[in-house]
Amino acid sequence: MEIPLGDGKQFPAIGIIGAGTMGSGIALTALYAGAHVYLQDAIPETLQSAAEYAQKFLEKKGQGEYFKNLHLVESLEGLAPAEVIIEAAPERLELKQELFQKLDAICPPPAILASNTSTLSVTAIAAATAHPARVAGMHFFNPAPLLPLVELVRAAQTDPAVIESLHALTLALGKTPVVTGDTPGFIVNRVARPFYGEALRLAGEGAATIEQIDQLAERGAGFRMGPFRLMDLIGIDINAGAMRSMYEQTFGEPRYRPHWLQMQKLAAGELGRKSGKGFYAYKEESEAAKEEPPAVGGGLGRMLVSEGNWAPDLAELCARAGYQVDSVAEPDAAPAACFVVAGRAEEAARLAAWYDASLPPETPLFVQCADITYSEAASWLQHPERLIGFDGLFFAGGEVVTLIGPDGPLRAQVEQVLSHLGKRAVWVGETPGLVLPRIVCQLANEAAFAELEGVADGATIDLAMRLGVNYPQGPLEWGAALGWTKVLGVLDHLYAEYHEERYRACVLIRKWAR
Repeated sequence: MEIPLGDGKQFPAIGIIGAGTMGSGIALTALYAGAHVYLQDAIPETLQSAAEYAQKFLEKKGQGEYFKNLHLVESLEGLAPAEVIIEAAPERLELKQELFQKLDAICPPPAILASNTSTLSVTAIAAATAHPARVAGMHFFNPAPLLPLVELVRAAQTDPAVIESLHALTLALGKTPVVTGDTPGFIVNRVARPFYGEALRLAGEGAATIEQIDQLAERGAGFRMGPFRLMDLIGIDINAGAMRSMYEQTFGEPRYRPHWLQMQKLAAGELGRKSGKGFYAYKEESEAAKEEPPAVGGGLGRMLVSEGNWAPDLAELCARAGYQVDSVAEPDAAPAACFVVAGRAEEAARLAAWYDASLPPETPLFVQCADITYSEAASWLQHPERLIGFDGLFFAGGEVVTLIGPDGPLRAQVEQVLSHLGKRAVWVGETPGLVLPRIVCQLANEAAFAELEGVADGATIDLAMRLGVNYPQGPLEWGAALGWTKVLGVLDHLYAEYHEERYRACVLIRKWAR
């Protein structure tokens, strides 16, 4: 089907099935661009609510005249004039197949039939029609009028010309299209799984609270929302449904295994913001004031930073704070603290044992624990009571820092040192990979698997994750910035500790590390 979209933007008539949150958002997106829209829903009240929403938005944007282009229809037959139909019905394969089978007769070729499914097989949806070559996926992200990304999904039977037409239409709607293969979750919902899955597992194991995990994600790594706040916003039922769908479609791939914490929330009816309670309570919500980070500076004396590269920019940060930075322990000096920033247990053990023997027992000894467990590091020392495990990979870049250590007066001493560096401590329990290295390296691993399996190329995957879920960096960009050797070190450490296929490293990461 030819879609003549030039400077004049001669839009095809667009039909949309479903006037709920997604359907009304897609309709508004098309109306705002100047298209004629046929919005279908069997419930008149839902249609009216969608119309009021569209009218209010268009008038606010000074485009109120476009509201006349909205046509409300209650039956599928009312979509007959449409040249592109976008289905935004609930995520049930049988329902979508039934709808597309009916659409096949109501809107004959060359009309294009597209599904807004986020995880289901477009190939299976297309198989219900007599003309599967004209069926594709056109996945918008919520809220559709605001988020720029649209995933265009090539089903096994899709005619390349259909993807080209949808690509042109997406650009004319003011969105950024990315083309993906028809694999479970496509790009964004697939690659994002570890953001939720690892956070749920960390909370479920008692390694950190949900508040701590969100705080570290937002203020330690720059995510716009932490995983638990985001699950509450999306809807825990929606997020859990996507996880379950991915797990089932991949025949039990352990990276997508649903977690009991989500199932418990579903059983309790605590679905997030829409129900007033999820991982957080919202009925009497008050936005907590965000703490300002301490000002960098005020450091006095020496700071020891060992050889190694598992805490990028730490030495420079200490120098800017006013510390004299060195790597040599002098017997007549008591540094403010000592950081061991080597990776791999053998090298870190050698350095930690040497500093432990050379420094006064009251000097805090920080050992990076992204690929080393805290208890293992403690076994190297004569004075394990002064050991502080820390996340070196994300230390310099964030406002908060992940720490593991004993209760007692040492914590106050450590927090004072951190305050001079402009950081605040988040004390967690011992866990392999800590919080941010575990989440971010698993995101990079999932993105590498997606590239390996031909879902999309690396640049497209990174673009999709930045635009679709507002990640501060694309996962593959992030992995390259951390260093693939370090990413592999974290993943192999997780695999060695858990002995689970969930943490196997993609062969591409091993190749990039070499």
